[in-house]
Amino acid sequence: MGQKDCIGGGIFAALGVVIWAFTFQFPTLEGGHPGPSLFPRLLATLFILFGAIVFRSGWRTRRPETLSPADDKGENVIITGEKNHFNAVLVIILIGAFIALSGYLGFIIAGGAVLLILMCKLHVKPIKSLIISVAVICFIYFVFAKILRVPLPHGLLGW
Repeated sequence: MGQKDCIGGGIFAALGVVIWAFTFQFPTLEGGHPGPSLFPRLLATLFILFGAIVFRSGWRTRRPETLSPADDKGENVIITGEKNHFNAVLVIILIGAFIALSGYLGFIIAGGAVLLILMCKLHVKPIKSLIISVAVICFIYFVFAKILRVPLPHGLLGW
């Protein structure tokens, strides 16, 4: 995984640098108020930071690929693990489901369900998954809907 972590971390760090560079084209507000570049720069900084952490982790754990003894032709064979693409597909499906259902169910229910399903798939204990999902969704709702006044879908229940 070391080489893949180096590549992935490098890509995300580079993407963060590109996003940061593009934010200099955004307009500024008068009076020292944060403008529209605040959140893209924050996200770009996080991309750079976490990309660098993943890159560093991959750099430390990189090792040459393991060779099996020899196959029947006398050649060494590279051992690779099975690839599990289901987790990536599940995330894409859940994002699509969230987009499709959040208008009907609301942000809190749809977002909580997505987080709960993802954590259960990652083998987090059900009670812990439920508690973390509720806490994260409430935090996100409070920050975006109450503090930043971003309109989030209310759904059928009105919350």
